Amino acid sequence: MSTEHTEPLHAAEQAEDSDTHAADSISTDAVVDIAISQFSAWGFSETKLDTIAAESGMSKRMIHYHFGDKQGLYLSALSTAAERLRPDEEDLELDSAVPVEGVRKLVDWIFWQYVNHPEAIRMMTWETAQSIVGSSTNPVADFSGVALHLDRLLMLGQDAGAFRPGISTNDIFTIIASLTSYRVTNRAMMDNLLGVDMSSQANTDGMHRLTVDAVLAFLTANIPDSGHESYLVPSDADEGDEASPQDIYGEA
Repeated sequence: MSTEHTEPLHAAEQAEDSDTHAADSISTDAVVDIAISQFSAWGFSETKLDTIAAESGMSKRMIHYHFGDKQGLYLSALSTAAERLRPDEEDLELDSAVPVEGVRKLVDWIFWQYVNHPEAIRMMTWETAQSIVGSSTNPVADFSGVALHLDRLLMLGQDAGAFRPGISTNDIFTIIASLTSYRVTNRAMMDNLLGVDMSSQANTDGMHRLTVDAVLAFLTANIPDSGHESYLVPSDADEGDEASPQDIYGEA
């Protein structure tokens, strides 16, 4: 075979080897970090793989090799973002003597984790708006350990008479996530409408106190037992399964 025909082949092989060596020096974690920053700022539709490739130094071809396609990279980024908001199980301590303090510690940890990772909150907010993954797939992150820890604290508090009945782990997570996410997702409008800068240190500390106090007040309030086991029910539960023997809310 003449050099005239082999030179393009050698050039292509060298380019492929160059891509492979470059990709070897760039971790997939670094690519995911950049993907999170892009997806959290622009959403799925407006984020370009070209931009992620340029910022990470990994070629589009190698991104496809590692993640399959843009949606595969998005799923990896979404999973990592969600994991950033989850406490490590070794950081969870079950305080059986004082369940109120155990809940306080958990709320405190989650609040500051949300403060430290606004990009994770923004990415999950985009997912809620665009529903790229949707709710029909497997969970993007495993929060079962945290849920079990909080469930134990709630049972200990209810058994001790410190917490009122009818409150579940999902109820508490909803309060924490709502308040901690609000300072990120509604920052601009809070400043525009009420003149409150949610990102200031004073208001961050204030939101911390508000979140802790809201959860503890919710758990310890002197409210009659409605007969429900939880304010919220899982998606796969039948709405008619739970009876309400005491209608304290005047529902029809």
